Amino acid sequence: MFENLRRDIARNSHDGRWFTNPGFWIVAVYRFGMWAHSLPAVFRAPLWVLYRLFRLPFFFYHVQLWAGRGGARIGPGLRLIHPTNVMIGGNVEIGEDCLIFHDVTLGTGQTPGTPKIGNHVDIYPGARVLGGIAVGDRSMVGANCVVTRDMPPESIILAAPGRVMPRALSPVARGADQKTGGANEPLQPAPPP
Repeated sequence: MFENLRRDIARNSHDGRWFTNPGFWIVAVYRFGMWAHSLPAVFRAPLWVLYRLFRLPFFFYHVQLWAGRGGARIGPGLRLIHPTNVMIGGNVEIGEDCLIFHDVTLGTGQTPGTPKIGNHVDIYPGARVLGGIAVGDRSMVGANCVVTRDMPPESIILAAPGRVMPRALSPVARGADQKTGGANEPLQPAPPP
């Protein structure tokens, strides 16, 4: 536990203020829970209660990261950037020195099992990694991507880029422009059918 915490502190010390980073504390509480779970039952019970109490403030961040037998398995050096709305399901495996942004889900999907995330993987906001798949080492999962297949090492997956098209090619906008007399006037809501 303590070696993992040292690596977590080193990864979260980019500005020298790891102790004010809520992402670090969420991971530190998880590590405490994993340590408590590894102890004999006589010591585990009171420390497990303490672990549950330590977790309470992080419910406001909507981060689901459980320790214990059915919990996630996380390597050292995990960074949670903007740790809100992060769901890391039970039995998910995350390698060393990974970076996870907000609104990320790692959990079950159509493929049986849970994700296995390699070392040095970055997962950006809104990404979903679902099912029993593997994300290879040194890969990047772009914002708002849904990953349901294996990713080889050193790969990048990006969501389809947004396209810009002229208003004249959009039948909805073209119809609205005809009703209002031009593209510069504000659009009026369509009448109900």
